[in-house]
Amino acid sequence: MYLTKEQERILSGEEGEARADAMELLVKFGDAVGADSLVPVSSAHVLAHYSSLHESGIEFYERLASLGAKFSVYTTVDPASIDLERWEEFGIDKEYASKQMRLREAFVKMGGTECWSCAQYQVCNFPKMGENLSWAESNSVVFANSLLGCRTNKITFGLDVASAILGLTPRYGMLLDENRTASVNFRISFEPRNELDYRSIGYYIGKNSRGRVPALTGLPSNVTSDDLKHLGAAAAASGPVTMIHYIGFTPGSRTLEEATKNEKVETIDITESEVREVEEELNQTEEKPQLVAFGVPHLSTNEIALLAKLIEGRKLKEGIKLYVYTSKLTYDMVTRYSMKQVIEASGARLTHSTDAEISPLSDMGFEVVMTNSAKLAEIVSSEGEIKIRYRPLRTIIEEVTIA
Repeated sequence: MYLTKEQERILSGEEGEARADAMELLVKFGDAVGADSLVPVSSAHVLAHYSSLHESGIEFYERLASLGAKFSVYTTVDPASIDLERWEEFGIDKEYASKQMRLREAFVKMGGTECWSCAQYQVCNFPKMGENLSWAESNSVVFANSLLGCRTNKITFGLDVASAILGLTPRYGMLLDENRTASVNFRISFEPRNELDYRSIGYYIGKNSRGRVPALTGLPSNVTSDDLKHLGAAAAASGPVTMIHYIGFTPGSRTLEEATKNEKVETIDITESEVREVEEELNQTEEKPQLVAFGVPHLSTNEIALLAKLIEGRKLKEGIKLYVYTSKLTYDMVTRYSMKQVIEASGARLTHSTDAEISPLSDMGFEVVMTNSAKLAEIVSSEGEIKIRYRPLRTIIEEVTIA
């Protein structure tokens, strides 16, 4: 892989051990994937949650921080494994919390922005069209490539931090034009009736893309950015999807022909039957849920406003907890406009800077979780410790609350 003279100096240690280590990581990875060079990125989004990184992640972060490493580009972070302010109220073990806090401290010491969100593109990290990024969160990668007109690969832990320190990423994969062309088309052949249908469509795309870059035709004109957020998240959770050409919405993909560069590709129809099969696959039980979880990815202000409208004047049934996950910025906004108060009057709880996907749910005593998130359903069910009920928002509220 070609390195500039400045990059060679960094690799040789002339700018310190931390930057040399970061460069070594990028070079080794770049060579492994056949990258020809390193290119600048405008922002990074890294992982710092204890549930996935464990002790080795703490050691990695603290070593770099102790060496004086600093992020050289704007760097945000995925959700933590705990509510950083009220973890005790949610039954989190003190030792577990202390380990997450060590990761937090190292991240902040290196100059990171404490926007602990998996939907940072909605609240705190707004790149411009055409920019290269180094983002680690799978749903964010799909959103950036598909709707923002940016370019990023799904960056793994270690590489994400190294990229943030140097402001560089290997030039490979989704940064190259030839790898972004759609090579299969999924066609929606029914009218989606609720938010769950979009998430199930995404799950189906992820399962059936088989490593190909998908296009999606047949999206109704009233589809929202939140619908596409969750659709992309589901696709990335169920398969190796990093971009979807939403025909008529993705920059440069006004038509299927633009997305495929005029190549003929296979078209796979997604009918209502396929979507109902996804629901059956993800819905593992009819048992009473102990926890209802909304917000994987984090809910937007609009989504929380709808939830507040549906739950206003209702009360949670006995024995059920309902947690709503969002970013700190959104949490503050919905608190200011009394949406938080309306939701929590039902007995539900809003929590920020964390989400159910990376929380120690089984350690918190939950065995049956109900959600409308296909991403959460796929990830939690695949781990085998928790049974999932997968239902639409309105159905969930009607079942777990009383007027």
